[in-house]
Amino acid sequence: MKNLSYIILDGNLTSDPEEKTIAGGKSLAQFTVAVNHSQNNPDGKEKDDVSFFEVEAWEKLGENCVEYLKKGSKVTVMGNLKQNRWKTPDGESKSKVKVTASTVRFDSMRKREEKVA
Repeated sequence: MKNLSYIILDGNLTSDPEEKTIAGGKSLAQFTVAVNHSQNNPDGKEKDDVSFFEVEAWEKLGENCVEYLKKGSKVTVMGNLKQNRWKTPDGESKSKVKVTASTVRFDSMRKREEKVA
């Protein structure tokens, strides 16, 4: 039986999406979404906090993200959590959790301006 690791993020991009082409010719867009939230301190006062989530969007979804999103764009991202694990050259274990987007809703869509050479 498969387990579920689905997440929904509603936030803003911290920078323009970066586009890459990986081995085999697949395209990938990577960007970070900042999500603001509030929580109560032990003294009962509300404290604003922000969390940052690294997102990867593949193929046509990623191409659309690169074309239509820019720093500050408001988005809703739906996808799966993916944990990457590796060892450093000195043998230390490291890991990082990313979101692999299945859907990206462009809440403040505006086509990015063409770059002038």
